[in-house]
Amino acid sequence: MRRRLLQALALGALAPLAACAPPISLNATFLQLWLSHLDLTADDWRRRIAAYRRLGCREIFLQWTGLEGGRPDDWMAPKAMLDAIFDEAERSGLGVHVGLPYDQRWWNMLASPDDAALAAYLDHTRDRGVAYMQSAAWSKRRNFRGWYLPYELEQYNWSRPQRQALLVPWLDAFARAAQASSYRVPTISTYFSRLGGDGSLTQLWSRVLDHVAIHPMIQDGVGVAGLANYQALEPLHDMLLKRRASFDLVMELFEELPSGSTDGTTFKARSADFDRVKQQWQVARGYGAKRVVAFTVDPWVIGDTPEARALMRAWMAARV
Repeated sequence: MRRRLLQALALGALAPLAACAPPISLNATFLQLWLSHLDLTADDWRRRIAAYRRLGCREIFLQWTGLEGGRPDDWMAPKAMLDAIFDEAERSGLGVHVGLPYDQRWWNMLASPDDAALAAYLDHTRDRGVAYMQSAAWSKRRNFRGWYLPYELEQYNWSRPQRQALLVPWLDAFARAAQASSYRVPTISTYFSRLGGDGSLTQLWSRVLDHVAIHPMIQDGVGVAGLANYQALEPLHDMLLKRRASFDLVMELFEELPSGSTDGTTFKARSADFDRVKQQWQVARGYGAKRVVAFTVDPWVIGDTPEARALMRAWMAARV
């Protein structure tokens, strides 16, 4: 209750600034749905989505519509909650991209050397994802903007030709189902892995785009690796520009805290400071991306932590 009250006060603080242009020109934000979101009322969603709009967003990317894979924390977002998001987004003039249910075994399967097991897993997730696209009614909503595949691609786990031979038809099946159900190309995130190896994002994405109609979203990685991560992404960025491929840039609005782990199992983070966000935006302005997408406004800007409140105050104080 206290958290909801604090967040309501933070969202309410944005109201007098509705007519002011935000200093960071975002096009969209991701929204990660968790079980805790089931507690939100229609008014909670209204305030939250109105805040997205006032911060500059015109679209929402639902990272997933559920978690599956046989774990205790598996869950699926109920239709009523997704309807509320679509309804409030439409009232605020926002489009919605819908992420497929996410199978939580993804990273464990990639870590295994068993390519046959990976192939079976990819077949399963493909069948589940395609079936969801074909049966879910979200693509018929007026403010539906496309499907999002909630699996991140990087060069470390997909360096071997054998694995790429599994990946390309898997992506193509999603792409064909997405266009059949919505006439829109699906999106998927990609990032540069800090793990060692001789894999190349440029080579991976050249092969993918030669065969699949899909829209990459480049995660800038600043929340983890700092601004120097743009250098690691430069070859991929140059390749996409050279082939005139459409792509998005994902700005990370958090700063990851040291944990001694690289597999995400002990992930800890806090909201980025405004100077870091401004530096990312300076890069984004001339990056050539179709959209600049925040990861994520909630909770890193409209959350109830001291760091989130400081970021929001600085963001809005710098309005022009």
